[in-house]
Amino acid sequence: TQDDEWRTSAYFYLWGTGLNGTARLAGNDVEMDASFSDLVEELDSAFSGRIHTRKQNWGLFLDYMTVKLDSDTMLPIGANLKATTKNRITELGGSYQFNTVLEGLFGARFQYLKLELAFPGGEVPNRSHDWGDGFVGLRYAPIQTDNWKVWLRGDVGLLGDSDQTWNAALGAAYTFDNNWSLAAAYRYLSNDYEDGAFKWNVDHSGLGLGVGYSW
Repeated sequence: TQDDEWRTSAYFYLWGTGLNGTARLAGNDVEMDASFSDLVEELDSAFSGRIHTRKQNWGLFLDYMTVKLDSDTMLPIGANLKATTKNRITELGGSYQFNTVLEGLFGARFQYLKLELAFPGGEVPNRSHDWGDGFVGLRYAPIQTDNWKVWLRGDVGLLGDSDQTWNAALGAAYTFDNNWSLAAAYRYLSNDYEDGAFKWNVDHSGLGLGVGYSW
């Protein structure tokens, strides 16, 4: 039967995230308040994708996002400082469908941040940090028609490296008759991680747009 078959959806999307909070790099606190439009000017490359497969009530999912930013700053001494920031967020987890509208989520979220500073004629200090957290949450889809689906997702971190982390999203998707779909979602990811001279108490938030295919 159809319920005994694997059903899979894959999405490619762009999350127009802004950054707000406090980061401590090499022992120095930096206040961050950058919108997506601010970050676009420094965007070098970005890729985001998600795949979710399900059989009967159980499912598996993988979500991956990577962003690379390049910026140039003129120092008071007249030298040019080039900064490259690489950020990756990976989610790997499972799901259980309680009923037609409510789904339980569980898994782990891994984050990676690398900062490269280039000084003319000098050394290039590279600093990278990675951390991970388990999470549990729910996905609620109160509106479901032949073409439309509206959903809410929320999860909280546990048993991980962060002092506190949580994630919330509100989204909608429209599926065409040929299994292609368009989706939009507003997502908020809160982080509070600290390790010695490094701190990442920074929230990601913004609207994401994506295109997907189901089979």
